[in-house]
Amino acid sequence: MQDLVALAALYAEIDAYLEALRAALIESGDGSGADRIEAKQRLNDQAYFVICWGQLESAIDDACRSAIRARRGHADWAVRRAWDLYNPDEKRLSGLSFEDRTALVLDRQGGAKSPWARVQFYYALRNQIAHGKLRPERIDVTAVVGEMYVIQGALTP
Repeated sequence: MQDLVALAALYAEIDAYLEALRAALIESGDGSGADRIEAKQRLNDQAYFVICWGQLESAIDDACRSAIRARRGHADWAVRRAWDLYNPDEKRLSGLSFEDRTALVLDRQGGAKSPWARVQFYYALRNQIAHGKLRPERIDVTAVVGEMYVIQGALTP
């Protein structure tokens, strides 16, 4: 997630600029202008969310590759046998779905606020946005980035 800090900072800068414009329009009594700016903020939120998501997805893939390599190299065949099915050097990790790649590095247990559950929530949100269903409400990208770091810390290669 090497670019996440820079992405979050740029997002905050652009959002602050848009918010200042919106506030000035509200103060001047231009409600429709303020609404147009808010629509731009919603679109900006979603664009940055998808870009930030890519950073987390890459971290999950890297952790998955590390987990596969570590288990494939284990001396005990009982530990190694299932892991030998996966090739960490293949672009698509032997065809593993994103959910399966995530399951190899995050515990599925833990409830709705667990890192696993948050990844699944954000993955669904990413899919919705990336497939053209923009959300009518804003996304708190700064809070999402904070959660992404918590998720990254929970990854177990």
